[in-house]
Order: sequence, then C-alpha cells, then structure tokens
Amino acid sequence: MGDASGSMSPPTITCAGRVRAQAEAHQRAGRLAAALAEAGVRPGDRVAMMIRNDIEFLEVSLAVAVCGANSVPIATHWRASEVAHVLADSGARLVIAHTEFIETVEQAVPHEDTTILEITMPAELLAETGLDATLAEPTGRHATLEQWIEAHPAPLGRIEASRDDSTGLIYTSGTTGRPKAVLREKMTPHQWLSVAGGAARRLGLTPRGQAVIPGPLYHASPNGIATLALRVGTHLTIMPRWDAEQFLRIVDERAINQAKVVPTMLSRLLSLPEDVRARYDVSSLTHLIHSSAPCPPAVKRAAIDWFGDALIEYYGCAEAGTITWIRAEEWLAHPGSVGRPTDGAAVLIADDAGDPLPAGQTGQVLVRGADYWPKCRYLHDTGEPDCAIPGFLATGDRGYLDEEGYLYLTGRTSEVIVSGGVHVYPAEIENAIMALGGVEDVAVFGVAHPGDLGEAVAAHILPRPGAKLTEDGVRAGLAAQLAAHKVPRVLRIVAELPRDEAGKIHKRRLRARMSDAG
Repeated sequence: MGDASGSMSPPTITCAGRVRAQAEAHQRAGRLAAALAEAGVRPGDRVAMMIRNDIEFLEVSLAVAVCGANSVPIATHWRASEVAHVLADSGARLVIAHTEFIETVEQAVPHEDTTILEITMPAELLAETGLDATLAEPTGRHATLEQWIEAHPAPLGRIEASRDDSTGLIYTSGTTGRPKAVLREKMTPHQWLSVAGGAARRLGLTPRGQAVIPGPLYHASPNGIATLALRVGTHLTIMPRWDAEQFLRIVDERAINQAKVVPTMLSRLLSLPEDVRARYDVSSLTHLIHSSAPCPPAVKRAAIDWFGDALIEYYGCAEAGTITWIRAEEWLAHPGSVGRPTDGAAVLIADDAGDPLPAGQTGQVLVRGADYWPKCRYLHDTGEPDCAIPGFLATGDRGYLDEEGYLYLTGRTSEVIVSGGVHVYPAEIENAIMALGGVEDVAVFGVAHPGDLGEAVAAHILPRPGAKLTEDGVRAGLAAQLAAHKVPRVLRIVAELPRDEAGKIHKRRLRARMSDAG
C-alpha cells in the first residue's frame, strides 16, 4: 500500500501531477471572488463554468459561492447549441472556460454583453489527457483567470448570507431530453449542518483523509463530494479522465479511503486482467460509493467479492437529494435493491393514476427528501415539481418495494417497452445479459416493430476485452432465464455504447442510430 503519511500534513488538491495546498486554493478563490464582485457578480447571480477536471474547477466553484452566486457547470462534451440552451435558460452573463472550450462558448453566448473569462490549460493536464499542447497558450481574446486573481491581492470580505444564496441552481443530467434547472430554496444553518454532516459521515469523508474524484466535476455528485471534501479538509486527488488501471494505481499509491464511482466504472475495473488487478492494494478503501445508474447484480456481486464492505450504494435525484442507502452486507440479503430510505426520506410506489401500490407491485417511484432537505422547484416554474401525492416527487423511475421497505428499480418510465400490449422492463433483460459473463456493458431499449406488436426489444452489447460473444450464443443463454417475448429480437455486439462520463446511457441516441440505419 502507498504512503498514508498525508494524514499528518495540511490537506492538498492533486491533479495530473500538480499539487496545491487547500489553504492556497481557498486564498486564490477569495481573490477571484473579489474580482467577480468587481465585475458585477451579486448574490443569486449565475456564473457558468465549462472547465475540465482540474484544480481551477474547484477554485472557481469556491469563488462563486463566496459571492453568494450560483455556479452552473456545463458538460465539457456539449456542443454550442446545448451550451447556448443552458446559458439562456440560467441567465448567466459570465462564463469561465478552459481555452479548449473558448470557441464553443463564443458561439453559444446569447448576449453581446456576456463576459468570457479564460483559464489557460496547464501542460500537465494536456499531457495526461492527450490534448494538443498548443492549448497551453491562451487565445488572447479574453482576460484570463490568473490576470483577474493577480489584480486582486486581497480576498473578498464576507457577504451576509452568501452561503445561503449560493446553494441554488443545479441542472439534471439531460439523458432523456434537455437538462432542467432545479432551484433549491435557501437553507437554514440547521439544514446546512445536517446536509453537510450527514453526507460527510455516510460518504466517509474525514479530516486529512484521502479521497479520489474519478468522475466529471461538472456532474452534481462528484462536484458535491469534492466541495464537501474541501470543507472537511480531506486530501483530494482529481482524475482528469477515467482510466481503470490508473484509478487502482492512485488508490494504492495514495492509500485512498474514499471514492465515488458509477456502475460502468465498476464493470470496467472488473474487465481488467486478473494479474493487473492483483498488482494494486485496495485495502485502504473504506467507502467505495456508487450511484447514478442501476448496478447489474452480476457486477455488484463481483465488486463485493473484491472490495468487500467498502462498497456502498445510494439512490437519489437532483430534486430531492439522497433517498436510500445500502451497504454490501444488506445488498447480499436483498440482491438487486438500492436500499431503504434514511433520515426521514420516503419512497412510495404508485400506479399511473397516482394511487399507492402494495409491496411487490411495480409502478412509478415517488420520493420525498430527507427531513433537512430544502424545497425545490424547476427554474421558471412557480411551484414544486408536480406529483399526484402532495409532498412527493415523481422521479421518472419505475420499481417496487419489498415487505421490508427495500427499493428495487426496474427502469425509467420513458424506457418501458410495450410489446404486444405487454410491458417489458429493460433492467430485467440488462441484468440477465450481464449475468451471462463476458459482458462489460449493455443497453436494452424498444424499437418499432415491423408487424403489429408495437415495439420490439433491442439490445446492444459491449463485450469485455477478449470475450467471444455471438448473437446466437447470447440468445441461447437468455432463453433459459427469460420469457420468449423478453429475449431481444434485435441484438447487436458493439464496440462502444453512448454513456456520458457520469455513467448515464443515452438510449435515445441508440434508437436514433437504428432509425437512421433503417
């Protein structure tokens, strides 16, 4: 195992070989906040960010919060039209972006008076991500982050209630449509302490502990964990991009205690050859958290065999926060579950008319946030997100509860396949395919049926490296597990699947590809 002596040293942020003391990062953030305030940023304003995983991402986030403004992270793979939607929707008049994205931002800004602040990209980041080394030179068309910081030697003074004003705006992932902005009401000091304290405890973040951020910081979960780790004083290592073996190397060398991954990352870790996995000591991990997408039981069992009690799962959403938690030993007693509600959160299963269903029956998943979770509404809407049952939110997921109150997900409402009048749930088929062995990832979705069935079941399967999968072999393996109408009529072995860096799969892209192909 690596050297854990960092537990005795002041907390740092590390990315692509660059190391910065967290105290220095906070100081730089305070100076940047002074520059933002001078530029007209006020409490409640929105500041957009299009920044790769790097130390400056966190400094900008901290600076925006010091001003009482809302940071609006933008996915780094989005095109100008998608960026333009978020800028117009949020009303952001200041965009802070890495040099790599300046041209995209320039195409996207909806107002001539929008200010663009450029972050020059460090050579270390460019080298690790394989990007063009010329991106280390700024475009010269905009002021740079360092110029703004250097022009303000003193940090911004305290702004009354700035922390309360800075909690507001977060966008949903947008995998099934355009991202929606969720606006959270101001939190009381008690709510702040409850949210931060409860999350730090469950996530395993401790002062002078070691955490790694392998996911994209523009996504709510890695962003929230990194920000909380800075408040706690946990040493942070940020991965510029996901790489399975590099993740294990970091865990080993830095004696990592805490990491947050998604099921796709777990599956890719399991795809590493046995001798590669054996090179790295992962025993320092006490909290290997996963969420964001359902985890196939075959992947979960294999991950528990490897990581043991460190593997912990939660389920939640941007609108209501974290709802359920489940530890490894609980999952083994309730395989397939995403856990039970905690801290006053609640789950109900309802039919399409909004009437509650008993245990064991599948319906739409309705949730209520923890006791301390702030009320939310969608930006531009006047009320809370709609739901037939007051106080609850319709998540768009489908699932059921067992007699002990454990939640099981069967898929998204928008993804249910109606074939010959029968509802088919993609998650059941995906789990069966993952259990066949040799499968790294899979997506099951509905496509138009040429006859009278309405929809047919389609599956795209990504094999593990070296696996020899065939369509006939997959169908034969499924025939013993599934009813005939659930076995995919359309089955393709593919070289990649369109998942984003947060683990969300874009099934509408797969449907569009098949439609385009005829």
